[in-house]
Order: sequence, then C-alpha cells, then structure tokens
Amino acid sequence: MNAHSLTDHHVSDSSENSGGQRLGRAFAARLDMTIKRSRLTSQRVAKSLGVTEGDVALWRAGITLPRNADCRRLSELLHVDMSWLSGGSSLEDKR
Repeated sequence: MNAHSLTDHHVSDSSENSGGQRLGRAFAARLDMTIKRSRLTSQRVAKSLGVTEGDVALWRAGITLPRNADCRRLSELLHVDMSWLSGGSSLEDKR
C-alpha cells in the first residue's frame, strides 16, 4: 500500500454512509466521464498526479475518494471545476 492509499477516504467508512456513497458515486461518474472525454489514460492521470494507477482505478470505481490536494490537481489536469468534480453544480469547464 502506498502513502496515497493511506490517506484516501474510503467511501464505505463514512459516518454518513449513504451520503458518502452518493458522493463517491457522483465523483466516480464525473471523474470517469471527464477522463474519457479528455482521452487521457488512467496511467497518464496517475503519472501526472504522482499516484498509482490503482489509486485512479479506485477513484473511478467510487471505492475511495482522492485527497483534497489530488482532487485539486485532477480538476486542473482535466480542466473542470473542483466543486463540480466533487458532485456540486458548478460549471463543468473552467476554461
């Protein structure tokens, strides 16, 4: 297990389990869609963020959520608003 995995938030461990699961699903769906639209591979995303491909796979599956710093870098890499990526209603494209 790498250092990033130790700090990821496990969706199922949330004290507000149903809310955490909803957030995890929303985040995963938006992340997956945005990565596909950008035509980046999980490997490229992982390398850009300095995490493992496994970390990115867990985020895309909604099993874990990235740390805030990784979320911020994801939004920059994918050119989307961090709040939108996290399940909010902000505009998708911040360009």
